[in-house]
Amino acid sequence: MRTILAIGLVSLLVSTSAFGGANSGVAKVAVHVVDHSSRSCSKNMPTITSCEDIITTNAGYNVDFFPVFFDLVEYQGIEYGVTWNGSSCTFTSCSDLTIGDIVNAGDGVSHAWSECQSGPVAIPGFGWIYSYGSICIVPHPAAGGPNIGDCAAPDPQIDQPVANYCAGTNGLQGDDPCAPIATEATTWGSIKSMFR
Repeated sequence: MRTILAIGLVSLLVSTSAFGGANSGVAKVAVHVVDHSSRSCSKNMPTITSCEDIITTNAGYNVDFFPVFFDLVEYQGIEYGVTWNGSSCTFTSCSDLTIGDIVNAGDGVSHAWSECQSGPVAIPGFGWIYSYGSICIVPHPAAGGPNIGDCAAPDPQIDQPVANYCAGTNGLQGDDPCAPIATEATTWGSIKSMFR
């Protein structure tokens, strides 16, 4: 039964375009990057509770990267792609159900959990690569996004992160995941004009 529910959620994530769920306007995504070491979903995983815990710069090139969705309220499905400059990836999913795999830059993966997961942070898996520059979360090649499905059964709502922070390796500086979200010039200009 749980597998059927998870498959249904992943199918919904891939096929829906309804936005405005529990994570609307608040969710963000970043790439946490550390030196490669032996790990599993239950061993040697990073402890991340807020943006201050996310490391986005690593001087090396033999690294493990972690997609980190944060400032979440709840989630039951997440899908995204990952891009980088470097070798192929050995990816480990930490969800109940996974469709797709991250092997080459630009590949996408969909994750689903059989039960609602509470925020504020989701680390749906991790990859091991030799990276020579940026590692970024990008849209899933088949489904767009990145997408986050909330727990509103039977019709989960889909949201996209309002900010996306890349990691830097091999001497490249990563983005600051605690940086404020920039206001578009046209939006700020229209707000200022209201007070003239």
